[in-house]
This record gives sequence, structure tokens and C-alpha cells, in this order.
Amino acid sequence: MISKLPAVKTLSERAFEELRSAILEGKIPPGTRLIERTLAEDMGISRTPVHDALTGLVKERLVKKLPNKGFIVSRIEKKEIIQLYSLRIHLEILALQWALPNLTSHMLRKLKNNVSRMEQCALKQDIECIVRVNVEFHQMILAAADSQTLTSFIEQVQANARLFRIRSVSSPDRVQMVIEEHRKLISALEKRDEACAVDCIKSHLGNALNAILATFDSDETGQEVFPKDERTHALCIFGD
Repeated sequence: MISKLPAVKTLSERAFEELRSAILEGKIPPGTRLIERTLAEDMGISRTPVHDALTGLVKERLVKKLPNKGFIVSRIEKKEIIQLYSLRIHLEILALQWALPNLTSHMLRKLKNNVSRMEQCALKQDIECIVRVNVEFHQMILAAADSQTLTSFIEQVQANARLFRIRSVSSPDRVQMVIEEHRKLISALEKRDEACAVDCIKSHLGNALNAILATFDSDETGQEVFPKDERTHALCIFGD
């Protein structure tokens, strides 16, 4: 028999969610050392659930465990961002092409409802909600592609991008752009216009990448941290 699930979240789960949110929202910056004892005192719990939470964050690549140094918040590598988005754009184009023949009027309505939900999230300035709804939008298209293999590849890319996904919608202007980009994509899908849909997803993901890279223009000393030749390479891949 399958056991009943606990009605209340464990301390480990609550600690995991608290730390995960703090990292994703930038409240705990990359490179910060996470000391179990200090975190346990701050949260008013024992070290065991904190250790469990940190171990879970390591699995999500939000935290690294270094020999003799303990846990630290993972640093975002800019080259990895470009590589991940390069993979993502090719995979999502394939997802669009495979999904197009399978899209029903019901699926298209669900995509439109998703955009409406994102508008509500934007009105509340709820970034986590925006990110979650945005992920759901792409997952619906992926589901229509009906390929477990492709789903596995894209989910892996998205999991690796989790640490900097919030950066792509960190400004109100960008959120409104995402909403409009989703609308244009839905319009292309309704018309069964594959070429236009592909152009829409390229533009959408390219703008997302540019928004992320813009947050890395300079470090605390004002020095450029993303070489111009690499930025140019990224723009050539994804366009404006």
C-alpha cells in the first residue's frame, strides 16, 4: 500500500524552500558561504534540517559543497548562460515544430489563459509568480510536442538555468515584453505559421538572454565582467 503524505511540511522542506527563495531572489548573493550553525540559529531550528535543505540545494545546483569549506551559493558563469540558451533555442524550436500539428483549440485557449495569469502576476509585481507562469507556458508547448526524450533534454536545460531565470524578468519593462512576445507566438501558432512561430521563439529567448546579460555589465568595482566579444557572439546567435 502507498502511505499517506504528511499534511504538514517538515522542517527540512521549509528550510529548503526558504533558502531556495532567498537565493533565487538574490537575497543571498552568489559566493556566500552558508554556515549550518548560523542558519539554524537564524531559523530557530536544529542543524539537521538545515543540512538536509543544503544537500537538496546542491542537487538543484543552487549551492555547491566544497572540500574543507562547506556550502556556498553557486556563482553564475556567463559562458554557461550562453551555452544553455544556445541549447534551449534549438530544442524549443524543435518542440514548436513537433507541437504545431498537435495543438488544439483547447490548448491554444490554455496558452491565452496563461498570458492573462502572467498579467495578473505583473500587476502584483510577483516575480516568482511570473517566472512560474512563464515556465508553464513553455511546458504546455512542450507537452504538445509529445516527446518524452525532448522533454527530458529541455527540462535538464531549464533546471540548469534555474539560478538566473529570475534575472530575465527582473524589470517591469521586460515582463511586459514577455507578455507581448507570448501573444505574438500564440498568434503564429493559431495561424499554423511555423516560420513565424520559429522567429517568435528565437526573438523571445534572445531577448531573455540579453536581459540576463545586462545584469552582468559590471561588478561592484565598476569593471566589465562580460567580455564584449562574448556578448557580440551571444547577440549573433540570438538576435536583438
